[in-house]
Amino acid sequence: MNIEELKTLSKDQIQVQATQLTAADVKLLIETLSAKDDKLRYKAFLLLQAHSKEQPSVYSYWEVLKKKLGSENSYQRSLGVMLIAENARWDKEGKFPRVMNQYMACCNDEKFITSRQAIQGLGTIIESTGKYKDSIAKALAGLQFTKYKENQQKLLRKDVSNVLKLANK
Repeated sequence: MNIEELKTLSKDQIQVQATQLTAADVKLLIETLSAKDDKLRYKAFLLLQAHSKEQPSVYSYWEVLKKKLGSENSYQRSLGVMLIAENARWDKEGKFPRVMNQYMACCNDEKFITSRQAIQGLGTIIESTGKYKDSIAKALAGLQFTKYKENQQKLLRKDVSNVLKLANK
């Protein structure tokens, strides 16, 4: 895969293409997550997200994803939380507990959408690993959403409730 192929890739082709990614493709897509072109960056993310559900290749870029959690750019923080959530399933080295505080900070991000994505990602982590239920539940219990609009607070509380249901299964 190259940038030109990525540009022409349709949403319908993402799932199929994600199963065919090589190590070189994953490297290119990780690099593309920092591209200025929104459409290109989004396609790279979708491919990496779909690929992460099936194969552990993206996990080797954990440190890159971890750095995104602290980015000044909320879009980059969102990419980091969503890809970490998908790759926690491959975490045989125990990296998620070491990044959990940074991840949880994104659950109360200055940007509402990043908060939602981080909280929803916790559900993905619980479902795909069966781990961290207690620590996630404890961390979620401490979140305050007062800085958000009332309708946003309701959505965030609903997301928290959904994650807690998974944690209590």
